[in-house]
Amino acid sequence: MRLLNALAASAAVAALSVVVIPAATAATITSGFTYSVADAFGGASGVGTHFHSNTGGSFGNPAGLAEVGRLGGEEVRGLSEYNLAGLASAASAFVTFDVYQLGGLFGQSNYAGPIGIHSYTGNNTENLSDFEALSTTLIGTFDSTGLTESSVVSFDITSLFNTAIGNGDSSLGIRLQMSPLIDPNQAIVFHDFRLTTDNQSNGIPEPGTLGLAALALIGLVTERRRRQG
Repeated sequence: MRLLNALAASAAVAALSVVVIPAATAATITSGFTYSVADAFGGASGVGTHFHSNTGGSFGNPAGLAEVGRLGGEEVRGLSEYNLAGLASAASAFVTFDVYQLGGLFGQSNYAGPIGIHSYTGNNTENLSDFEALSTTLIGTFDSTGLTESSVVSFDITSLFNTAIGNGDSSLGIRLQMSPLIDPNQAIVFHDFRLTTDNQSNGIPEPGTLGLAALALIGLVTERRRRQG
């Protein structure tokens, strides 16, 4: 009886934890062209006015970084575009990226909160207007709370990718942004964006499996108590 109680308690605690899923070796379909765009600097809110990271080395920041969050009154969004030329449809496709830095490119504190992943029509070029480009799909959201600088994030975009291939699109754009827009002067930075053939996530909350296990054990304990009563 004590053993069952202990197992149930342990499972309940584990159900609230983050599952670390080992990243499997996977094929990279193609690498992303990554940059960051912010608004409200010499322009209106909601409209991209300047880069925080690009191939031109804006503000001395490295190229290839997707910063997501705020810098004072500015919002910054991370973008990555994928050249689809010569690619074929895939049995599975995931947009995958790594955490580069907890905190922003200008000394902002770490942003721990919800981030939305949107697709848009890209053109394989850095454009300030990609900041506000029409979202074609909300791929999903994730919470950056608990992520570390070794975390990897993946989202399944198989249907989106194959539709783009079938339509003959030349580029697929992916945009990360605060969802909703909150917390001034907080940010997080991602990099190494790529399309992969499998889920490489190693730090995204995955409560389903452990939650079911916890409920099963708790149910077992409850049934045992009922019978003994």
